[in-house]
Amino acid sequence: MSTERDPQLQTLFAQAEREFDDDAFARELIATINRERRRTVLVWSVVVVITALVFAVLAAPVFTALTMATQLLPASVVEIETDWLGQLLSPINSVAAIIALGILGIRKFYNRFFG
Repeated sequence: MSTERDPQLQTLFAQAEREFDDDAFARELIATINRERRRTVLVWSVVVVITALVFAVLAAPVFTALTMATQLLPASVVEIETDWLGQLLSPINSVAAIIALGILGIRKFYNRFFG
């Protein structure tokens, strides 16, 4: 074993033995936490305001699109001339049924290959 000592290692041990001011450390830590908290509140406030503005601007077009979609969903895909047969097949003879079957097919495909 060598009697030589590394000066950098000696400096490191000397710093570890030094007394720290606990109150100053606590004040600095609380100040840092408060700064981060203010920053988080500011960022979330900006996000909420921007989201509210986007919703306000897009409310009319989205409402119009939803109105058109609700009028389109029950439309028949294939015209059936017999009334009773048309009523009987109406749950599966609509745009909504095709969309629902498409979503179920995509879900089954995803679960089979990626799930």
